[in-house]
Amino acid sequence: MGGILMKKKEFSYEGIIHSSWRTKTLLKMNVILIPIFTMITLFLFLATFGEEGTQRRAPPGSPGGGPIENIIGVPELLFWLVLYVVIIPYLIIMIISAFSLSSYVKNYTFEVLENNLVIHHGVFTKTKATIPFMQIQNISIVRGVFDRLFKISTVKIETAGKSRGGPSPGLITIHPEGHIPGLKDPDVIEEKINERLKKYAHFPSDLEEKLFKPEELAFDNFISYILSKMREGEALKTNIKELREKMNYSSTQLAEKVGVPIQTIKYLEEGRYNPSLTLAYKIAKVLNCKIEDLFYLT
Repeated sequence: MGGILMKKKEFSYEGIIHSSWRTKTLLKMNVILIPIFTMITLFLFLATFGEEGTQRRAPPGSPGGGPIENIIGVPELLFWLVLYVVIIPYLIIMIISAFSLSSYVKNYTFEVLENNLVIHHGVFTKTKATIPFMQIQNISIVRGVFDRLFKISTVKIETAGKSRGGPSPGLITIHPEGHIPGLKDPDVIEEKINERLKKYAHFPSDLEEKLFKPEELAFDNFISYILSKMREGEALKTNIKELREKMNYSSTQLAEKVGVPIQTIKYLEEGRYNPSLTLAYKIAKVLNCKIEDLFYLT
């Protein structure tokens, strides 16, 4: 049934990849291999029938001829070279690749369950990959040049973590986790996954209570408090700098005596924010004045 055979079970949909994916992959391999082996054949031909080789080569059977050439001749030598260097290796690669890809297509199945996407794959070793829907970030459908020729697509599933690559039959790299190739109707699997993803679009009520309980907002409250202090400082001016200089204290000395960073003293002197009552008391004690002498309203 096309490239995606959906089989409904309880909270489950099963699918397989289309056999045309195997043909497409073999075609891509040939696009790479044929030019390579053509170049090798051309090199062998030039090496055998090249001008320099012809000049060096004596007629078969003559005292100057090589031992192989004396037995089989130049055309026969080229034939055996092409056979063993080009034809046989090409056939071996294609046979192994065709077998591996056929086994891969046969073993590749996937299930859309209630909470997970499960992918079964493998050539010699079968692997089960489970992708929780809560980790899925994005779903994309890819149709390359060769995919369009065979009217198939690849569904790529981006997750929060990095998925690992699977077995690589032939010369083609295959990534089974979050990667479903050879689908005739990819919209079906996309729709089924999106249906499951909707349940994770909102926080469960119990999780929301845990994440946003009052004690978890302490940091936000702290930031809000600091900002409010900074805004209040715009209307409140200080005499700290004048009183400090009167006591012949530097900013560093005052900061050390009250136990705060020097930057805090500078912010207070510039009127950027209001200090706490404890800090104001310490500063007043060091500067030998009343707390109300440190500040004035504008």
